[in-house]
Amino acid sequence: MTSIRSIIWSLKNKLTSILTLNLKDTTSLLHKCDVLFFCHDVDRGVDLNGKAYSPLIDSVRDDFESRGFACITIAHPWSVMVGVKAHGSPIAINGGYFIDRLITKIFRVNSKRIANRYRNVFHKVFSITEAKLIITVGCSDTLCEEARLANCFHVELLHGIGYTFIPWGWGEKATKHLPQAIATLDDISAGSFSPLNKLGVEVKTVPHPFWRRFNLRNSNNLPMEWSLANLESSKFKKQILVSLQWAYAGDHGEHTQFSNILNNGLFYEEIAEVIEYTKDIFWRFRLHPVQLRQKKYVKLRAFLDEFVKKNPNTEWRQSSVLPFPSLIAQCSGNISMSSMSCYDSAAMGVPSIMLCPTVQPGSIYENRFADLVREGYVLKSPVSVEGLKSWVCSTEKRSPRMAGLYEEDNWTDAVVWMLSKMSSSKYIA
Repeated sequence: MTSIRSIIWSLKNKLTSILTLNLKDTTSLLHKCDVLFFCHDVDRGVDLNGKAYSPLIDSVRDDFESRGFACITIAHPWSVMVGVKAHGSPIAINGGYFIDRLITKIFRVNSKRIANRYRNVFHKVFSITEAKLIITVGCSDTLCEEARLANCFHVELLHGIGYTFIPWGWGEKATKHLPQAIATLDDISAGSFSPLNKLGVEVKTVPHPFWRRFNLRNSNNLPMEWSLANLESSKFKKQILVSLQWAYAGDHGEHTQFSNILNNGLFYEEIAEVIEYTKDIFWRFRLHPVQLRQKKYVKLRAFLDEFVKKNPNTEWRQSSVLPFPSLIAQCSGNISMSSMSCYDSAAMGVPSIMLCPTVQPGSIYENRFADLVREGYVLKSPVSVEGLKSWVCSTEKRSPRMAGLYEEDNWTDAVVWMLSKMSSSKYIA
């Protein structure tokens, strides 16, 4: 039976969503272009020149623009990091999307008769831009279908590494509600998504578009504010990164199965105790982009501010907006609950320890990160002060796990693959 508390939380969240609804719409700024890019605020976890930056989407856009292609970035609903607030001046479609939802609710736009009269905001985007390639991080059924109808080849760029199953219900969806291609960042994910080949979805492994920028051969081209030199510290013998996750904030009730694991909603109290014991180690806390960008997490950010004041060997603000490769290159270890950050860390040769009860042996997600465990890049451990202290003091860097993905020739091949599809896309019902 649904608890009264859950009902209250649900009603509160719905009311808050209505009262704070952002209807900004700048689709009037749309114009013809070659390539469209889509992502959400939560994918813009890095800052550059005072603007929110998406490591994945903006890295690809920068590369395409350097090759002479006209590009437009569009922010998924209900993003607020649009226009001058974000790199590439993303277009807001919140107003049009709201009207879409309203019409659907009122008129139940399901029949072909009504649907043929009404054209949604994505149809408008494709009609005006006439783009032939769209690259997304996250996509809706409607966006996928409209891309196919517009003869625009649609590539979904996975935002993580190490997928061991097909998420988001894609394995059961109709072909028209899927992207036409999935660009995975590792071979394990490619294998997991490969069953979609039978639905006509092409699955291809590509180099990580952001990591490649941190290849030693490319490091001279990095923006100064991302420079690894900015993070050097001779005061501490080593640095440890704590990669925080948004699902454990019990006071917001997003995931009730996790809501009581962490008293402060961010990290175990045992970590705080270890920090007290390790004054010669510098601790970096990195908020998940959801926690960093959304207003409802203001109390958690305030908690971190107070924590840092009390612990001079800690920091969170710089570590939450700088590129992950910049941070992890300076660290000897990464601590998290069950975050995919362990794959990012392993790619740079840094071991991780995963503390969430759900990934421990015998638990529901015990098979997560199995490849990294076998290769020695991940340790799954119940939380304890002595265990954490021992791991933190002994952990050291290893050889980078996915160094081959930095190769520039491999990235060029990936770009050629995407561009070759621009004129060959066909609608598949």
